[in-house]
Amino acid sequence: MPLRFFLRGRPEGRPARSEGSAGPDEGRAAPPTWSIVTQYSIGPVRYIIYRGGDGLPRLSVEEPEPVGEDRLLEIATGLSRPKDEAEEYLVRKHRSGYGKLYPLIIDPHIEEISYSGFSSNVAVIHKLYPSRWMLTSVSLTPEEADGLAIELARRANKAVSIASPYAEGLTAEGHRVSVSFMAEVSRFGSTFVIRKYPQKPFTIADLLASKTIDVVAAAYLWVIEEAQGFIVVSGSMGSGKTTVLQSLLSLLPPYVKVVTIEDTPELVVVGPLWDSLVTRPRVPGQEVQEVTLEDLLRFALRRRADYVVVGEVRGREGRLLAQAAASGYGALTTIHSDSPSGVLVRLSMEPIKLPRLFLESVKAIVQLGRTPGLGGKAVRRVREIAEVIEYEAVPVFKEGSSSSPNDIAERSHQLSWAADKLGIADVKTELKERAKFLESLAGRSVEELRAELTKFYMSRYGDVI
Repeated sequence: MPLRFFLRGRPEGRPARSEGSAGPDEGRAAPPTWSIVTQYSIGPVRYIIYRGGDGLPRLSVEEPEPVGEDRLLEIATGLSRPKDEAEEYLVRKHRSGYGKLYPLIIDPHIEEISYSGFSSNVAVIHKLYPSRWMLTSVSLTPEEADGLAIELARRANKAVSIASPYAEGLTAEGHRVSVSFMAEVSRFGSTFVIRKYPQKPFTIADLLASKTIDVVAAAYLWVIEEAQGFIVVSGSMGSGKTTVLQSLLSLLPPYVKVVTIEDTPELVVVGPLWDSLVTRPRVPGQEVQEVTLEDLLRFALRRRADYVVVGEVRGREGRLLAQAAASGYGALTTIHSDSPSGVLVRLSMEPIKLPRLFLESVKAIVQLGRTPGLGGKAVRRVREIAEVIEYEAVPVFKEGSSSSPNDIAERSHQLSWAADKLGIADVKTELKERAKFLESLAGRSVEELRAELTKFYMSRYGDVI
């Protein structure tokens, strides 16, 4: 029995720990072929997504057979060389400090990792099933969970103990970790959540390849964005708001300065003039000044930025961002809402409480949604794009309706504003040309996208930049 139960006693009325919730066969045998949805390998590690007996997707992780500690020590100290890829992997895992979490950390398809203590199995958010948690075959004992909680806190330059039982922060790799230690604040012992920093930035080329957005709608947003319009990306949790925001940033000219402000660093600007600012939470018991989104936004406005991007607005920083947009800054952000009209309600109410006059500084609202797809996968889509006209959200684009360049140009009020600012003579022709250009980029790499965009901007503005 774990030592902590002798020290503290089992909490009265505490439910029994759920062992092996991901299925009794996981970690012991490969899933039956008929249940496999997809599988892939990273080095010597095999990842299998399959459906369990209850029909829910699971992730099985198959690692190389372990070798003895003596053999690992020989290789790690240089006394011996690894004989194959499997031994190289096991040494990297041993050195990483992540223990059993290592195969989940190195998998770029995994966005978040969670351990709640109630189940012995670790859960993940996987890119193939982005709107739901998926149990894995990776399981932890309470003692292993305690050790990982201490290690994750250490990686974020924090410490957890019975006296200070929770912590959150950023690791050197950029991962955001949130940790609780033993049963001080969590009924089921140590817990943690790791939100992984993306290795490769998502771009408009990826968004188009996945058919998340209509190509003409993307061209419309590009024109509004280039003219430094205020764009708000809206949707529910897991709808892909940050992904769409990231994709829009990939369209910015290479010669503009962009400041991103986030609680959790997820955005990546592929360009030399990117300034990334991250909040610092207040830590109980430590004399460290809290740095909020609002603080950083005020700071950013003194840094001669062309575009200011706030990862998500929830409070007074939304009011300050709208004021910046009204002053001529390009502005982009995300917000939780289920409709464009709901965005205006949220912006108008506490704690943001944006004055009515500033509502029209919002040039476009991008509404996202999830649609059930084949095999139960959630498909993310841009459902609607609306403009704010006389304090109301007026649709310009709706999924399933006509979205030709002519239709969008005729519905839009803001395209005329953007065309005047950019010197565009015929906005319908401009949308057609940009849509054709974007279509040619679908699925291209970050480097290819950047090269083609640079050519585009140079051909348009080469004599003035």
